[in-house]
Amino acid sequence: MNTCLRAQDGATAAHRARFPALWSLLLTGLVLALAPGAQAAPASVPSPASVPSPAPPESAAKAPFGVRAGLYGLTTLTGGHFGYALKAGARIEDSAVIHNESDEARTFHVYAADVANAAGGGLAPAQEGQRMSAVGAWLKLDSEATVTVRPKSRATVRFSLAVPAGTPPGSYLGSLVTALRTPAVSGGVNTETRIARLVELTVPGTADLQVSLTELEHRPADDGEEFTVTVRNTGNVLYTFAGTLRITGGSFTRTVPLTPTGIYVIPGGSATITGRLTDLPAVGRRAVTASVTATVPGGAAKTVDSNTVRLSSFPWLIATLAVGGFLALALLLVVTRERRRAWLRRRAEERTALRALRRELRAVSRDQRNKV
Repeated sequence: MNTCLRAQDGATAAHRARFPALWSLLLTGLVLALAPGAQAAPASVPSPASVPSPAPPESAAKAPFGVRAGLYGLTTLTGGHFGYALKAGARIEDSAVIHNESDEARTFHVYAADVANAAGGGLAPAQEGQRMSAVGAWLKLDSEATVTVRPKSRATVRFSLAVPAGTPPGSYLGSLVTALRTPAVSGGVNTETRIARLVELTVPGTADLQVSLTELEHRPADDGEEFTVTVRNTGNVLYTFAGTLRITGGSFTRTVPLTPTGIYVIPGGSATITGRLTDLPAVGRRAVTASVTATVPGGAAKTVDSNTVRLSSFPWLIATLAVGGFLALALLLVVTRERRRAWLRRRAEERTALRALRRELRAVSRDQRNKV
């Protein structure tokens, strides 16, 4: 029996959560660089089929350090993260193992952090020093936050997770962050490498899958219309979602995917998705509605629709140019007609004057002949 894990106050035993392989990639190699161009290699994700072993992570030889769960394979999520099911008021203990694969002693800083939805999608741990309100505040280290590990060696950091009494049922996310700061060299700047292991806590109770959408907004894009809507998790369970734009009107019906897709939204979190509608017909009316389906991993699903945006398509530029051309032609015809009328009047007057002149000349000629 492992002594690293002790359930107290009737706590439910920690279990392996059934999450997709996305968790195995999420937060395992988070690198915070304080200077442009700074690079660091995170530890790799071990196989989910592995059994507990004191061996270092698979890619540890290529990384400055690696972190794995103390009871990996028994109480953790896929990829070495931590997953627990605890009742409100219960407490559990576990540990993380830090591997130092360098040739010199390294000092690491370990701390707990809440997890929030990052801008542009995905999840990210809170920065150290921020106020923690959930798992980041409930997870406590049993030792100092600073740990020194000898070269080619490892150290175990024990911690406890206590769920406050009265905590509502639902999904709660946090992370255990291990940071290594590299000293500045020759007047350079410090760089810090962080590896964050996800801590997923489920407080048993009635699952409440709630999804709400903001108003569907749109604006002109280079080659069409761009639509934006924000998905909000107003329930108590973690879920992923996928969305589409549904365009209807006349015989014109199609769907356009909203991106990003397949990202997680924590309870109380939100994520903004966009889609671009191109090749709209030149004339006609179209109705556009966003449809989002939220899915609890291994559980229920729920689909909600946004408000409907109505688009009217009409070639205003072409119509304006056509009307302008018609008016110009009409004006040209009016001006031309008036000029022609003036010209005809002048011709008539000239002809009348010419006939009068001829009559006068003929009269003068007769008078001269009579005198002779």
